[in-house]
Amino acid sequence: MFKKTLYSTVIAILIFAILGVFLPHDVHVERHITIQRPAVTVFTVLNSYHYFMSWSPWAGRDPAAVTQISGPQRGVGAKMSWRGNPRLVGSGWQEIIESRPNSLLRMHLEFDQQGAAESYFGIEPSASGVRVTWGFDADLREGQSILGGFLAGYFALFFDHWIGADYERGLAGLKFLVESMPAADFAGLEVQMVEAEPHDILYVSTEEDGGPADLSPDLAAAYREITAFMTLNAIDRAAQPMAIMHVDGENRYELQAAIPVVSRDFETSGRIRAGHSPAGRALRVSHFGPYRDLSRSYDRLAAWMAARGIAAGSVSWEHYISDPGKTDPENLITHIYMQVADDS
Repeated sequence: MFKKTLYSTVIAILIFAILGVFLPHDVHVERHITIQRPAVTVFTVLNSYHYFMSWSPWAGRDPAAVTQISGPQRGVGAKMSWRGNPRLVGSGWQEIIESRPNSLLRMHLEFDQQGAAESYFGIEPSASGVRVTWGFDADLREGQSILGGFLAGYFALFFDHWIGADYERGLAGLKFLVESMPAADFAGLEVQMVEAEPHDILYVSTEEDGGPADLSPDLAAAYREITAFMTLNAIDRAAQPMAIMHVDGENRYELQAAIPVVSRDFETSGRIRAGHSPAGRALRVSHFGPYRDLSRSYDRLAAWMAARGIAAGSVSWEHYISDPGKTDPENLITHIYMQVADDS
């Protein structure tokens, strides 16, 4: 009886060992989700580690874990490392190694004491937005001891279940985050970060609650008033007119119809005031076309900023480069400036 049990045990061990040698050790995990936002928004969020901890399925698993972002802010070379409880999230790093705009991202991952892997995000158009694929590939025997390599084949059998569940939670978090952002498609939008210089201006201001409606009549009347004052006092214009918007935290705004002037001593009268145009760090977008379409450029800029985690300051302004009296509406050029918040 003892010999029979011993033989059975030996045979079972041999079968276990033989299967362990021949079991596949390469693993592939893949999950999908549909996100109702343009491809450029999804890609921009994933092309940086700025938002990673906002949607990562592992973010809340170890609250004491420490993460660090290094390298470029986005694209190839952007890197994130983490160090936490070995039983919860462990330690390691990942780096973007391939970045194809609006379609594909590949990352290399290194897990301390556990080997390396690669992951990727594929972004494809779908009927209701984009289809996002999150994939993972690894050789579980790479960098392992003899025993670890032997057991890798058995771990591979369950890997899709273990990692797949995390990927599903992560994609759900990504969908929630991205769909909370503005829906405008900002593909092709050219945005410049500039350091705006202050100009001497004459301006007329109005204050309103809520959001501004059609301000064209008010602006036109204010510019006529300022121009008449400049003519009366022989004041030279230094640049094209501007419209400056100040917004406070209670959604109350002050609109200033302004004209940059050559500095000189003069006394203002009536509604006209003297001051300076906004200065400091700002984003600039060039709008081409009628003023009635300016809101589209503002929407695209807002989506661009949200995807990068850039917060707006309390001031924005428009600089009317073209003279509307001499330029066809379709050919008008307007520069839109958005102040960047100090903590962005």
